[in-house]
Amino acid sequence: MYREVLIFNPQNDLALATGGINYVAPPFALQMAADLAVLPAFIAEPGSLLITDSDLDAEWLEHLNATLGLNIHAVKRNQLRHLSDYRIIPWGWCLDMRRRLIKWGANRDSVPSKDEIYYLRGLSHRRVSTLIHMRLQELLGRQLCSAPVELATTGEVMAFVEKHRQCYIKTPWSSSGRGIYHTTDGTSPELEQWCRGALKRQGSLLCEIAFNKTMDFAVEYHCTDGKATVRGYSVFDTDSHSQYSHGEVASSEVLKQRITKQCPILDNVVIALTQVLDELVAPHYTGWLGVDMLLFKNAQRTLHNAQSADLPSHLSNLQSPLNTGLNPCVELNLRTTMGAITSVLGDKVLAPATTGTFTIEQRSSTSIPWRKLQEPVFEKGRLSSGALCLTTPSPTALYRAVLWTNQQSDLITI
Repeated sequence: MYREVLIFNPQNDLALATGGINYVAPPFALQMAADLAVLPAFIAEPGSLLITDSDLDAEWLEHLNATLGLNIHAVKRNQLRHLSDYRIIPWGWCLDMRRRLIKWGANRDSVPSKDEIYYLRGLSHRRVSTLIHMRLQELLGRQLCSAPVELATTGEVMAFVEKHRQCYIKTPWSSSGRGIYHTTDGTSPELEQWCRGALKRQGSLLCEIAFNKTMDFAVEYHCTDGKATVRGYSVFDTDSHSQYSHGEVASSEVLKQRITKQCPILDNVVIALTQVLDELVAPHYTGWLGVDMLLFKNAQRTLHNAQSADLPSHLSNLQSPLNTGLNPCVELNLRTTMGAITSVLGDKVLAPATTGTFTIEQRSSTSIPWRKLQEPVFEKGRLSSGALCLTTPSPTALYRAVLWTNQQSDLITI
């Protein structure tokens, strides 16, 4: 039986974009990796280990163990060479992460080969999200919405923008809104310059029409032994730059019902999505992944719908939600996500019938005080009111993760 050893490396997506072995992360990514190092503890199996060289992180982790019963313990990187029978689960895989782990003494059997990581990089390309989108529509027997188009020249991209105006242009590899250009007014010299630079770095761009969004959500999976298993759901908001803003926290049942209220075909989509991930991803990947989706209003009523007789029996009861559209694969995140964290907090940390909000907060200087947290109150080892800092409250931290409880919330209104 493998024991999991986890490490938080949010710079993974940035490293994938470069594709190099000796990646040098920007200062903000290194700061975030240090400040939020204990986050993987909330998705880890009891008895797992978390790599951190910070004694403050180790102390805070023991505090969380005592308060919430997590049973996750810190291990320093130089202790890896003394461990046996374990599987390393980073936030995400890249060549640089593999290099560093081996340098620290990790067993080579516990990390993917270079060829395997090259393959995972290919699976992380946004064109795979488009393939998943198209395969889902094939299984569901209907066109849900237009899929992204991959283009290779600035002229092609500008023609797409001129035609659609309100659209998103995305680099093949990007993270948390970086590498995404949202245009609402057609062509501009700035956009052309951005496209030329992005095409030079990554070779192509994915262009998609913007929708009148009503909800961002994701289905969170874990892949093991060649199979993808649903672990939960996340509902979240993004800012104007498509960067993660905050996530809703509630029990798995409440979150699923919250999505299903606007998307009655959710169960059917998840059945089909699981099949697609079993075909394309799970045979090559172990760990968490998330598939971002969105709902939008004013959906076209002229979308093709196949006859139910053409569908598999378990999908034959599909019904279109009135005037609501679904983008079934905005993005495949072949890594752990903040949505994975929020998908388990409702069942693992919050008291029953309690809802909350998960935020990643940032300050520009240690001289700027954090927003004050209301004292957390626990009932039977679960947070019932107040706010809990999930990450180590270090005086040098510029980032922190906080779970705020909601006194009143529409999350519980189904």
